[in-house]
Amino acid sequence: MVAQANPHRSSWQGTLRDLANIVVTIRRSRAFGRLTLRNEDRLGVAHLYFHAGKLVHIISNCGDANATLRDLQGWTRAIMRFERGAPSTGETITEEQEQAFDAMILHLQRRGIVAAPRTPRVVEGAVVSSQNAEQLITPQEWRVLVEGTRRVSMAVAHLIGPVEAMNVLRDILDDCSSTFPAFASLQIAPTGYLQVTDISKFDRIPRGELLEGFAALISICQYFCSPIIGEVEAHKLVIQALGDVRTALISLGVFHIDNVLLSGSQPRRG
Repeated sequence: MVAQANPHRSSWQGTLRDLANIVVTIRRSRAFGRLTLRNEDRLGVAHLYFHAGKLVHIISNCGDANATLRDLQGWTRAIMRFERGAPSTGETITEEQEQAFDAMILHLQRRGIVAAPRTPRVVEGAVVSSQNAEQLITPQEWRVLVEGTRRVSMAVAHLIGPVEAMNVLRDILDDCSSTFPAFASLQIAPTGYLQVTDISKFDRIPRGELLEGFAALISICQYFCSPIIGEVEAHKLVIQALGDVRTALISLGVFHIDNVLLSGSQPRRG
């Protein structure tokens, strides 16, 4: 496994061998963004867009989604990068095409090109993470996560108003709670931002799972703002909102500053 293929980063990277693991992470965290695969043996680039963990759009240099999926079956070496929050140009993938995508991954696994996804292990009847299961969040880390969440949710409320923010943040919470049940303990204050009502539900959750959940929450908030003020301004809004807790969140892997996006040098999206 490539070290950068980390579910706690806003940008996840790896090689073609990590494809199944990265896709599982995208789906499990209901992530929004673009997975780019670059063939290392010949000219070939494919962009796969996900919305709340669901594959919604495919573009590549070899044709439409069906042609791209057929072409990917023959790949042997590639590098990958998933950019969280990168918006899709449309939702064109059918259920059959998403099934064909899964079949393509299984085909590459049978060829030995892609590794089978890691699965949780069971300890004394309970499913736990296979890595760092005993490591819990520290009180200082918890305070930083809650404060960062509070600031980002307030930024959303200031952008669209507290009344509309109540509905938007409730939808965001529903998305996160479906994957991270403990997030049901987050509620929306009358002022329109998120607050924690029952910290006890978070006490025994592995650190990695909490970081993954808060990263997804911040990413979805930024993604929501993008169509309103633009992708760059939405990223700037979150950066500014986080203020002096930004560095700590970056070190935790919950947030990252996308300098390529801010410089305006990112490639055009199809």
